[in-house]
Amino acid sequence: MPTSFAFKQSLLVGREMEKSHILQIITNDDQMRQIIPIWGMGGLGKTALARSIYENQDICGMFQNHAWMNSSHPSNAAEFFRSLILQLTEDGITLQEPLQNMQLKDLIEESNKLLRTRRYLIVLDNVSSFAEWKFLIEHIIEEENGSRIIVTTREKSVAEHCSIDNIYKLEALKDNAAFELFIKKVRMETANFDQRHELVEQAKRILYKCNGLPLAIDTIGGLLATKPKTAPEWEKFNEHFSSEFENNPSLEMIRTVLTSNCEDLPYHLKLCFLYLSMFPERIRRRRLVRRWIAEGYSNGSHNMTAEENGEGYFADLISRSIIQPSVVAGSGASTNYCHVHSLLHETSVSKSVEEKFSFVLHSRSNLHTKDTIRHLSIKGSWKRVKDELKSIGDLSTVRSLTVCGEWQSFLISEEMRMIRVLDLEGTSGLRDHHIEHMTKLLHLKYLSLRGCDGLFCLPDSLGNLWDLQTLDIRGTSIIVLPATTAKLRKLQYLRAGRIPEDEQLRDPMDDKNEKEDEMPEAVNTTIKWTAATVGLVAAMVQPQLAADDVNRKDAFNIFCRNVFPCLAWGLDMHGVEIPKGIGKINSLHTLGVVNFAAGKAISTKLGNASQLRKLGVTGIKRDNSERFFAAISNLILLQSLSIRSEGVPGLQDCLDGNPSSVPRNIRSLKLYGNLLRLPTWVSQLQNLAKLKLRSTRLWQGSIEVMGMLKHLAILRLLQHSVEGEDLQFHFKCGSFPALVLLQLDGLPDLRSVEFEKDAASRLELLQVERCTNMDKGGCAGLSSLQSLKEVSLKAGHGYDDKFTQELRMQLASNPNRPILKEN
Repeated sequence: MPTSFAFKQSLLVGREMEKSHILQIITNDDQMRQIIPIWGMGGLGKTALARSIYENQDICGMFQNHAWMNSSHPSNAAEFFRSLILQLTEDGITLQEPLQNMQLKDLIEESNKLLRTRRYLIVLDNVSSFAEWKFLIEHIIEEENGSRIIVTTREKSVAEHCSIDNIYKLEALKDNAAFELFIKKVRMETANFDQRHELVEQAKRILYKCNGLPLAIDTIGGLLATKPKTAPEWEKFNEHFSSEFENNPSLEMIRTVLTSNCEDLPYHLKLCFLYLSMFPERIRRRRLVRRWIAEGYSNGSHNMTAEENGEGYFADLISRSIIQPSVVAGSGASTNYCHVHSLLHETSVSKSVEEKFSFVLHSRSNLHTKDTIRHLSIKGSWKRVKDELKSIGDLSTVRSLTVCGEWQSFLISEEMRMIRVLDLEGTSGLRDHHIEHMTKLLHLKYLSLRGCDGLFCLPDSLGNLWDLQTLDIRGTSIIVLPATTAKLRKLQYLRAGRIPEDEQLRDPMDDKNEKEDEMPEAVNTTIKWTAATVGLVAAMVQPQLAADDVNRKDAFNIFCRNVFPCLAWGLDMHGVEIPKGIGKINSLHTLGVVNFAAGKAISTKLGNASQLRKLGVTGIKRDNSERFFAAISNLILLQSLSIRSEGVPGLQDCLDGNPSSVPRNIRSLKLYGNLLRLPTWVSQLQNLAKLKLRSTRLWQGSIEVMGMLKHLAILRLLQHSVEGEDLQFHFKCGSFPALVLLQLDGLPDLRSVEFEKDAASRLELLQVERCTNMDKGGCAGLSSLQSLKEVSLKAGHGYDDKFTQELRMQLASNPNRPILKEN
């Protein structure tokens, strides 16, 4: 065994559970060779964890041969096998010279002679690619003698090729462990530290930036240990963190490790990585992909659409540990949000400036760059000063503008005529009259006004944007699209409508949400009309409401194009009325949310959009449900369908249309609203892979119907989706054969869940949240779930210790050793 080198013991703080889990795999009685891949982003301590196991004295005694192999990049196969032979030979010194003259074929044969008859433990550290792994494993002999190989890698795809059962993803440290490591490194006693509240607050700011990364906590803690342990000193470090991270020699190790995450990226992924610099650390997946398409980073090919390629790039960045899914959703489940580690985000910003890729304008920016600016991002922390914007350089070269925080009209300069991407998602203070200027940007391919709730109307000049591919007005107050929208013949993606309350963790069927007060409906409506009229008159008297920059035209739009129509038509405002001719936009593949209650002609408008792949509708009622089914019967390419109806009666008796009118290619179905029984046509959707239900109030027998869907991989049963006294979910033998993810969230009636043997045989992830009475009957059958990897338990009101202890016992008896995560 080679001489041990000192590895950082501090990087193992908080890793006791991970180490114990891997030791169980190594020490089990299985005589087949087992491979244990450990993967995750750089700096998590993968090497330190593997080294602590490799040098464990008890483990050493179990194996006759030992070798620690550092993977070199680019790899040198001959040097690899020379090193392997030297480590497997007791007197390797005498072999050094003969080995230098041996060919690769002979080196492989010699190494396998040494491995053939003896039990071995080999660590392959930092394997970077599948090709490298494939070559190595094909030439390391396998014997049924209980040998083990530990592989560390940053690549998820490499880990998945290494093993099916023993993959171990190393996560960031939990808050308590991160705090413990930090205290240890700054050399302070916990008791003394806790009493210094100002110092604790600064420490929390530092740990927030480290985001559970052991290498960062270890290195920064060591640096602060050499400085005065005072709140002003640590506050100064926090205020200049970006500068310290980029220039302090003591933090070089962190920079090197994080930079190496992206050094080997292919060109197209490097562009995607640099593009992350313009966003907050938490990013919506579709926002990112649609912007890549608009920028030309993701294009269509002969067998893949631009969106499919973009989704592939996103998956690659997750696989390479560049971005992290905000919620681990299991195999086959889409990730709606992702996040970039704070320090990796700093790296992205730094590299982008270095390569003159983008410029991020914030409170500490160097305003006099005079460099060519292609991508400009304005953060909320930047003080809106018009002259400062002009001073940063030539704005005529700007191709994308991203604005966070408060909107000011001067943020779009007259020079920015070539902008392709204008992203104002979540910007505050944006009003209708501001949009007029934006429609003069004739090269726009991407326009997002998402979350700008001060918008009530889009101008007719929107039709001038001939190149527009993406229009996102989701979360605004716009309820009618202008007729000129039909002129946008390149439009591919259109999202609109307010975000409903029940998507914000509130149930629209609750009594408190059905009515705003206890007054009779007639009185309530009268008061609404009176308030709206008074508001309009007051607004029109004032030429300008300076406080929020609302002018008379804006006031007219608010009341006459939003408030009054909603009161008159009784619209739920969660969708928009689409114009005549929108079905002739041949490129349109995503449309939602369409308000089906806004006129009878809407079924004709919708039915002509024959290229639609994704559709969301609201306002479905008994009197328009027949027209709805007639409209979607023409959408033969439809793959994703979302149907919503607010309040009472909701969707009850609305979805019993002719089963033959429902497109057979639907793979994703979302039903929101009072339903009571599952429509018969759902059971005939044999391609259905995703089903999401909320506020449907189904009876528990519906579970049996869902269980017969052969390809259903993701089932999300959310707030009040299933109800009933003494509610019990019984998953029968053979049911849910393809289910990978099961989410149970907000089901207060649910008392127990039971899995029979061979039920949900492919289930990997079980998520339980706010099922506050589930501990009454418990959860049975987890030990028999053949593919289970994780149970995630999120308690709104808490579960008793007996319930969680029973879960742990069942998981411990499952051969896969699934983990229990409690949040």
